[in-house]
Amino acid sequence: MLIVTAGEMKQIEHGALEFGLSFQRLMENAGSAATAFIKRSFKIQERNVVVFCAKGNNGGDGFVVARKLSESGANVVVIQLDAAPVSEEAIAMYEQLRDMGVLIYQLDQVEEKLADWLAQADMVVDAICGTGFKGELRQAHRKACDAINDSAAAIISLDIPTGVCCDSGEVVQGAVKAGYTLVFDCLKYCHILPQSKPFCGSVEVLDIGIPKEARNRVKINFGELRTEDVFEIIPQRQEDSHKGTFGKALIIAGSARYRGAAALCVMGALRCGVGIAQLASTESVCAAAAAHLLEAIFLQLPADDAGRIDGDASLKIILESLKKADAVAFGCGLENTAHTAGLLEQVLKNASCPIVIDADGINALAENIHLLKEATVPVILTPHPGEMARLCGTKAYEIQSNRAGIALDFSRRHGITLLLKGHQTLIVGPDGKATRNQTGNSGLAKGGSGDILTGMIAALLAQGLSPWESAASGAFLHGMAAERTALRRSRTAMLPSELLHDLAEIFAEHGR
Repeated sequence: MLIVTAGEMKQIEHGALEFGLSFQRLMENAGSAATAFIKRSFKIQERNVVVFCAKGNNGGDGFVVARKLSESGANVVVIQLDAAPVSEEAIAMYEQLRDMGVLIYQLDQVEEKLADWLAQADMVVDAICGTGFKGELRQAHRKACDAINDSAAAIISLDIPTGVCCDSGEVVQGAVKAGYTLVFDCLKYCHILPQSKPFCGSVEVLDIGIPKEARNRVKINFGELRTEDVFEIIPQRQEDSHKGTFGKALIIAGSARYRGAAALCVMGALRCGVGIAQLASTESVCAAAAAHLLEAIFLQLPADDAGRIDGDASLKIILESLKKADAVAFGCGLENTAHTAGLLEQVLKNASCPIVIDADGINALAENIHLLKEATVPVILTPHPGEMARLCGTKAYEIQSNRAGIALDFSRRHGITLLLKGHQTLIVGPDGKATRNQTGNSGLAKGGSGDILTGMIAALLAQGLSPWESAASGAFLHGMAAERTALRRSRTAMLPSELLHDLAEIFAEHGR
């Protein structure tokens, strides 16, 4: 499933011309596909249909729908909001409709009758504004939208409800609230963003004959990474490199209760090639981790009575270490306490390198979401649906019902990179760049898997990859390793720590 911007959709349509299609054929296909859906979903014979069209190509699609519905036995009236269509294709469709004898009126000719007509209508088709809409509704368009929304008829919008911005999902005053939105070829951002999704009603994506090769030629913001993409992002290690070349990751993690979380996070960082991995934690956590990690550096911090990092007593030590870090991982196994929240605030305010926040760091952030606005460095958040629900002040099932829309909206509003875990993990950047990860399996549904991923992302950040590249590549490799581990150990029996063996083999096979 692709999600595209208005500009990307325009490129796809232009690309379709190279495969023997024309803009007029695409318009005919769009109107025909919309009509076919309407006929599958509603009784058409002798039904009253009012079609609202403006001068653009969305109006041209509406002219085709009006013609096809009339041919199928519906009683069709077309309300034209502008003087005349402007594109060659829309003009051709208008002329065909007029030559058939379908009733076409200018809005100002029938304004007084419109309410009565709509009261008798079984269906209203909104073909006023499409992907090009921005700003506010013009007066005539606002009148039409108000009339449509006041109607008791089924409201069907073509591609995008009028008054909704394709890319931002902004909904202007008076926008059409559709019962159905018939989308041509690809979903657009407004169909999934939480502020605009309710105005789209039931969304149906329709095939309008564009071959997939035309889409493949367009660089689409919301795409899927492939193995070759990941190993283009992760550079070869040069022979004259040294440990400083590959960065220093400061990992603030662990407590007496969750010592393994800290160790797994450091292991993930080391396996992803970081030059230096430093674990900042309590003495008991460092001692437990040291039994498994010969390569790590340990920064021992004061503990409170429960064996957790004492944020106040540790602050000076951590701030000093922050100055030398190239990336920070924060949150794995820290526990959700006031000390964690206070320490997170200071790290966000004083770091000079990117930060990846997981687990209890996210839980602390949920109570202090304003801290994201105060951060002066790139931030990656890696929540599972429950943690995401806490960040958004909602329920996990609501997150799951609109994962992509909520992730895109949250990332843009807070200016962060978001990795929303789950089946087909989503990685979204604040610029709208997004991918749906296709690797991984249910064997990852065990405590500790996320700690390894956080360390992997921190390592990639420390080596100079961008936040989006680090999160997307980390998730891909994490899932790819899990697929191999499951073949050796089974999804049921595999352990998160066993991913590290398979991750090493994947790097070796790709010359890294």
